[in-house]
Amino acid sequence: MDFDYLTGSPAILQNVYAEYATNTPERIWCTFEGKTYTYGKINDSANRLANALHEEFGIQKGDVVAVYMANSAEYFIAMFAIHRLGAVYLPCSTAFTQDELSYQFMHAEVRAVICDSASLELAAKSLPQDGVCQLIVCGDDSMSGAFNLEELMASQSNAMPESSALVTIDDLAMLIYTSGTTDRPKGVMLSQGNLTTTANNLVRHFRWREEDRYLHFFPLYHANGGLAAVMPAIMSGASLALLPKFSASTFGRLLVESEATFTAVNSTHISMIMRHPETEFDRSHNVRKMMLGMTIEPEDWLAFESRFDTRLMSTFGLSESLGINIIGEAVGPRAVGAAGRVLRGYTLRIVDDDGEPVGVNEPGEALLHSHQRHGLAMGYFKDPDKTRETFGEWLHTGDILRADENGFVWFVSRKKDMIKRSGFNVAGAEVERVIRNVTGVLDVAVVGTPDVMREEAIVAFVVAEVAGAVSADKIFDKCEEYLADYKRPQFVEFVDALPTNFLGKVERKLLRENALKYRIDSSEWTPIDHRG
Repeated sequence: MDFDYLTGSPAILQNVYAEYATNTPERIWCTFEGKTYTYGKINDSANRLANALHEEFGIQKGDVVAVYMANSAEYFIAMFAIHRLGAVYLPCSTAFTQDELSYQFMHAEVRAVICDSASLELAAKSLPQDGVCQLIVCGDDSMSGAFNLEELMASQSNAMPESSALVTIDDLAMLIYTSGTTDRPKGVMLSQGNLTTTANNLVRHFRWREEDRYLHFFPLYHANGGLAAVMPAIMSGASLALLPKFSASTFGRLLVESEATFTAVNSTHISMIMRHPETEFDRSHNVRKMMLGMTIEPEDWLAFESRFDTRLMSTFGLSESLGINIIGEAVGPRAVGAAGRVLRGYTLRIVDDDGEPVGVNEPGEALLHSHQRHGLAMGYFKDPDKTRETFGEWLHTGDILRADENGFVWFVSRKKDMIKRSGFNVAGAEVERVIRNVTGVLDVAVVGTPDVMREEAIVAFVVAEVAGAVSADKIFDKCEEYLADYKRPQFVEFVDALPTNFLGKVERKLLRENALKYRIDSSEWTPIDHRG
């Protein structure tokens, strides 16, 4: 077989974390809401919970355990405990509706769900009906049938569970459900080796050190928050200043007060931050580089850098390729507005519709090849057909990119019918599935249109069974019931028919052109949907 640096050195990140905790137990892992949590404290708690999951519920290697919580120190305890058993960690968005949550629980065949008190009621309603799945709550456990996380941990040893020694680099470690072109999200399978690869890649390219502190406000259930931040922090022995959520008005002050040396922002964050007046904190912090999710217009990029005396390092990738494969450099030449250059360990090929490589600055679909055995995800959970279609020697990303003569890569568009909303990927097919279930709807097509604050607004073009058979309010109400807010359409337009080509396929390009009249150019707050 072929060997790479991971094949020869199968580091398990939880073992790395445990080693830091053993050697330097007072090392700070994170701060949250005025409290400090050390490596040693989190390590002991994770061991206690792992032992409880195994002893009380029989959770073992390969079982899927969901975490459905807002940001908290307990989130790390849950995540780490799952990994120590060789079980599979499934992060679930707190923005999900019951329909979305139920689907993930069912499809992933979860054995246990760990939630907080705010999420308890919806988690209980969303559990599979087979009675196999256990519900564990951190905090108020007034609901019958839920086990209390603190009580479970109190009854257990803080020793590393014996089964942790059986975890290998090839074991399934994590499921990330990602929106695609299908009407339901697909579960991307990440191995223990994938987590280690992500950690090593980002430590090297972002130049993480153990002295670094990451100001962290992304949701931990999001790939940016739970993968691109947590894994390199473990590998480098760094710390996190964890926040419950993002705050644009206090961004500069938080950089200073957290003593952060690194953070990440996306285009929506930057738009919101720049709406607020400058403060005394904006240039008095120690954050000399920030990760930028995707990219922004060059003038906005430079204005943000100037105001905060920092360097933006743009990134690009997808869950199937471990989140980040193209990145801006920390030092040296760069191209403002570009996504960056290809990470070491990967080859990018840009091809036309026939699969042939395109020339310099010519757009085409991006294909990725990893030179590391664990450089790409394992495939899609319970979907071998889609896995064969997407993965292989080359990963078909479905994204249209171009590369200039200096190797800088620029994002052009999405080949797949994907909409980018506030840093999240939204599959048009998923929104369409919900709208088609509204009484009186004959057909629907969903597209994106520019939104200066949130990247794209969502527009639904709806064909009614007969004129007046359904109202826009009915559609908005249905979407509010079944879709997270970032997936809901902002605009609904009724049309007599959807434009199609000679093959009967919807001409989405024409719909996008039509949707430009709904573009949102204002940086002021706008409602989730525009009724009336």
